[in-house]
Amino acid sequence: MSLLHPSPLSWRQADLDVFVATAGSDYAGFVGAATSGFEAQGPLGENLGIHTSVDAAQAAVDGHRVRGTDSVSRRPRPLRTRRSGAHGRVCGPT
Repeated sequence: MSLLHPSPLSWRQADLDVFVATAGSDYAGFVGAATSGFEAQGPLGENLGIHTSVDAAQAAVDGHRVRGTDSVSRRPRPLRTRRSGAHGRVCGPT
């Protein structure tokens, strides 16, 4: 999937006041009713703010998805380093 042309979001109503977004088969965020509007959250739980309408909150989720980084391009975790400076095992003791 290209960041320039992401697949469109598909919105589903999960509860009376909760809407969940998916892009293809991936979770893309949700919108839920809050005391002062509609709360939007990104796919990793990022708080995207409180909005005055469901449409505005859904647009915030869609806009965050376009600006966000591609999950495939995440940097790998560095190897652990022993006290001597040599690279050690990644897992714990056996």
